[in-house]
Amino acid sequence: MSFIDGLRHRVRVWRRRGDYERGIDDELRFHLDLDEEQRRSAYNGDARSDARRRFGNVTYHREETRHAAGLDYFDGITNDVRHLVRSLRRSPGFAAVAVLTLALGIGATTAMLSVVDHVLIHSLPFRDADRLVMLLERGDKGGFRTPSAPTAEDWRRDPGVAKAFDAVSFIRGEGMTLRVGDDAESIGVGLVGPEFFPLLGARPVLGRVLNDDDQRPDAPPVAVITYNLWQRRFGGDPSILGRRISLDSVPVTVIGVMPNGAVYPGFASAWEASSQNRHKEVMTKRGLHADSRTIGRLRAGVDSSRAVALMRTVESRLADSYPAEQAHWNAAMLPLRDEIIGNVKPMLLALAGAAALLLILACANVANLLLARVAARSRELAVRSALGASRGRLVRQQLTESLVLALAGGTLGTLLAAAAVQLARKLPAEKLPRVEELAVDHRVLFVAAAASVLTALVCGLWPALRATRPTSGEVLRAGALGSIGVRSESRLRRGLVTVQFALAVMLLVGGGLLLQSFRRAAAVDVGLNPRGLVTLRLAPPPGAYVKPSEAAALYARLIDAARAVPGVVDAAFINHFPFGGASIYTSIQIDGRLDIDTSSNQILYRTVSDSYLRTVGMTLAAGRWFGDADLRSPGGQFVLNASAARLYWPHESAIGKRITVHRASQARADFGQPLPGVVIGVVNDVHQVAQDVVPAPEIYVPYTLETWPWGTLVVRTRGGAHSIPALRDAIAGVDARLVEKGSSGLAKFGFVDAAIASRLEPRKLSLSLIGAFAACAIVLAAVGLYGVVAYGVTQRTRELGVRKALGATERMIASLVIRESLVLTGIGIVVGCLGAWAGARLIHDLLFQTTPADLTVYAPTIVMLLGIGFLASYIPARRATRLDPTIAMRGE
Repeated sequence: MSFIDGLRHRVRVWRRRGDYERGIDDELRFHLDLDEEQRRSAYNGDARSDARRRFGNVTYHREETRHAAGLDYFDGITNDVRHLVRSLRRSPGFAAVAVLTLALGIGATTAMLSVVDHVLIHSLPFRDADRLVMLLERGDKGGFRTPSAPTAEDWRRDPGVAKAFDAVSFIRGEGMTLRVGDDAESIGVGLVGPEFFPLLGARPVLGRVLNDDDQRPDAPPVAVITYNLWQRRFGGDPSILGRRISLDSVPVTVIGVMPNGAVYPGFASAWEASSQNRHKEVMTKRGLHADSRTIGRLRAGVDSSRAVALMRTVESRLADSYPAEQAHWNAAMLPLRDEIIGNVKPMLLALAGAAALLLILACANVANLLLARVAARSRELAVRSALGASRGRLVRQQLTESLVLALAGGTLGTLLAAAAVQLARKLPAEKLPRVEELAVDHRVLFVAAAASVLTALVCGLWPALRATRPTSGEVLRAGALGSIGVRSESRLRRGLVTVQFALAVMLLVGGGLLLQSFRRAAAVDVGLNPRGLVTLRLAPPPGAYVKPSEAAALYARLIDAARAVPGVVDAAFINHFPFGGASIYTSIQIDGRLDIDTSSNQILYRTVSDSYLRTVGMTLAAGRWFGDADLRSPGGQFVLNASAARLYWPHESAIGKRITVHRASQARADFGQPLPGVVIGVVNDVHQVAQDVVPAPEIYVPYTLETWPWGTLVVRTRGGAHSIPALRDAIAGVDARLVEKGSSGLAKFGFVDAAIASRLEPRKLSLSLIGAFAACAIVLAAVGLYGVVAYGVTQRTRELGVRKALGATERMIASLVIRESLVLTGIGIVVGCLGAWAGARLIHDLLFQTTPADLTVYAPTIVMLLGIGFLASYIPARRATRLDPTIAMRGE
């Protein structure tokens, strides 16, 4: 009979144990009655007594029969559980520490595994997602850009490219104002063609997706919305289909809702047909490489290298036809997963590694606890062995105890993991992509259960085998304070403590490196003074202020109105404010410089008012800033940032140099036209994206030279948030349509200091989690060391008593105990530092101005852990100094 068949038989017997018990009793009674009847007919003596004497021990036969039937198998388990309950009731502290330790390790690991699984491993909510790619263009210098709509259309129509892709789709992004009743908010809308939704392969949960009929120029405006928008703004109303919403004052009918997580591009809250584009002219501009995505679905059996080669053939032809826009650029490809995930992969892998280290540390700690517990019970086990208990029976009992503890820890850990995942779901998508998909599913539950069982085997089997070795006579002779194998068990427990301290060092150093990176990133001078700066995104209503002169006059009135508000120091205008998440590049040409490939040189393009420099607190490095005359009669005056000046004139001044840039406003008819001029000033760098991102080359242009159709009003106030109501009224006095009604209108006002601080949130998140793991590691290591030292003092009671009787002072006894514990701590620290130095290379991408061997991190870690080692051994050392030599030596 196989093991599985035997187990099934035992389970079947256990479920019908009542019937089996009655059957055994009936069988025994039948044989006794039959034998008695035969005896009674043979002679007139006491037939029943004679029958019982000849039958033998009834209880013995009953037990043998029950054993053959398998009834005693579960009886043994039941007795083990009862014994465990009684044992743990006598030592609740041990049970609580073991369960909580395992729960901590298993919970942290399960939660991080859930996040890593859903973000990095779990398939995207699209059909055959591994064949979805993002199409890009790569410059000769290594930079990337999104292809323009005409280039994407050339790829889509080419017969050769069609052999590599099932479909290619261009997505244009637009910021629009969504109005629901009296409330309004700005959302991202993707303008897509009829091939977009079939290309993704995601089906709506309600309604339908856009089709060919919706793309007709005369078709009524319709939209498909995201699951998140449906829940957030419409409360998951199932009657959303057919409802009209307002997008940029245009009534649009909702025809479908996409599944949760099925969002592309990430900025999209809704999708409209590309025929509804409010700025159709931009779709014809080959030089426009912003606010768009191009994706494709590879045909089955076609690899990315083959597809790129076919696309580059098209790019070569385009470079000949459009050298100004396409020369020095070639096709490139990126898996769609990589774009959606972004740069969180190093952070998640580092956190998963930290959680795994914490789980190993927790298992080592519990193994140490079980070793100490088994060692303390060695005399009890020896007595039971001497009374006839088999080694297998004793091992099973010890293993049952560790299994119950591990399952309890695993259950509690799973609950902790579920709570942690629910907290993670509340994170914004900017911090953690695909956050709305997070869940603890059946696979993670299986992993948690497997981790619990494995922990029971690892932490319980070895101590049980060591404790039940056939040495009961030696243990009994050793007396109450003795145990066999003390030295070998002590070495094992000390080794586990060393491992715990090594893992604690690795977690502490990792957290310290991230803390140092965070501090250094936070200390970076961003190039402006954020205190008191308030921004307002300006989005004039469709059809209003269309002419550049009208928009320029509007911005001038808004600046004047903001300045008149009490508490306002100054106000200014810029098309894209740093840290706002939006920017646009333009190409730059430098007169007389043939050594620079200007076709692939891109520079950030800023259109600003003359008050922008003093409003935001930027500083000049050379030359001058724009004056009022430069704005009244805009000619060709430009200001560069220091990065641009160093890049193009590394050994000379940029002042007075003649350059040419190109108009970059997508909504203007003169998009792409050259703007020649001269550099009149250089400003110190301003970080545009984050403190830990190197500033890019940047050019400032008077906003009257190219008036942006939308932009940002920047206001420096003394009152901060208290000034917003007055600012709101002042702007509404210029044009009430610029400030939306309802609560979401207030959200359009942004605080620059908060925006800058938010750029460090991913670092703060990873720092907080690894810091929490490191704190738990310190506690577990300290508890483990304390347990080892305290147990060692107990085991060495006689030795210490002899030393004290022979003249050892209390200081000598204490130093002996503390010195040995510090040796364990020191070995763990050395091993941990080596492991941390090697492991820190794996989180190199998360470090900022910090090396993996930063001594300012290692030195405090070493000092702190040595101090913890001293404190963990101090109490047992004090206890050792108070031993009475007479009592300690009484057993000799």
